Amino acid sequence: MFCKTRFAWRKNHMELEGVFLEHQTIAVLLAIYEPREDWLIELLDSLNAQTYPHLKLYVRDDASPTYSPERLREIVSERITAMPFEIRRNEKNLGSNGTFAELVRDCDQPYIAFCDQDDVWLPEKLKKTMELFQSSPLKPVLVCTNVSVMDGDGNQIASRMEEHRKRHVFLRGEGIAPTLINRNFVMGCTVLMKREAALSCLPFPDSVVHDHYLAFCAAAEGAIDYLEEPQLRYRVYGGNQTGVMTGVATKEDYYKRRIEVFENRVRAFAKVTPLPELNDALAWCEARRSNFKGEKGGFRALWRLRKFNKVTSIFELFALRMPTPLFRLAIRLIQKGVL
Repeated sequence: MFCKTRFAWRKNHMELEGVFLEHQTIAVLLAIYEPREDWLIELLDSLNAQTYPHLKLYVRDDASPTYSPERLREIVSERITAMPFEIRRNEKNLGSNGTFAELVRDCDQPYIAFCDQDDVWLPEKLKKTMELFQSSPLKPVLVCTNVSVMDGDGNQIASRMEEHRKRHVFLRGEGIAPTLINRNFVMGCTVLMKREAALSCLPFPDSVVHDHYLAFCAAAEGAIDYLEEPQLRYRVYGGNQTGVMTGVATKEDYYKRRIEVFENRVRAFAKVTPLPELNDALAWCEARRSNFKGEKGGFRALWRLRKFNKVTSIFELFALRMPTPLFRLAIRLIQKGVL
């Protein structure tokens, strides 16, 4: 479906060349689930202070069990005065992928920006990302930005994401889809893209977080560009959905969350585009599984294919053979950013 529809919106994108894109309306897509109200208010105030003048906010609650629709509407009505807004609620919990997919369908503006419930946007975030989308010689399918990082109390702990996650490397240009097989540098809360491009990626597969999937689809189609200057304050705390080794405590956790999840992601990407690197990725997945299960030849196969992802391969070759207490210690050190 993606391959059949993406050329139509690409043609429309090209026809818009020369148009003052800053006059196009941006739909801000905010997914809500059991929000911490003081953080939500901070976010809404930062959205209301955006200097880009053509905005509409779409809020969708993912069937929060305790946060009432009436209270959500009250808070949004109080804090959002600079733009129109719509509030909807899922009948059942869909998760972040499903909720963001519904938000993409909800809106009818030409551009969309994804929004999380616990960050703080800088005033010129949308103005600067739209300017990049308009002026970049790459003619990007998707643009994103860097972020500063704060803790749950609002204290800055890193001025840029690269300082917080040492292996986080931003890329720009065409032909970067192979890099996105292994790791994602695009944070959904920083993304600006055309709605038609996002629609062509629906539905988001369960096996890939929506921002990673959008980044891969965009890179498979054309270019990605990014702003080096941080445009929001990204909050890191215990409830974040993504993070290094999130949910991993045992070797069995590692297998389910790192090996199985990666293989499912690769298979989802293979439905988007037939990159030869995806075949290499699937062979590496088989070697990882064989090594984990201690099958004959598994260690040798993973060693032979280690170039696909040297750091992960070497970690699994040795860490998965560690005594359980030592393995758990290694995981904790990785989670804390020590390793």
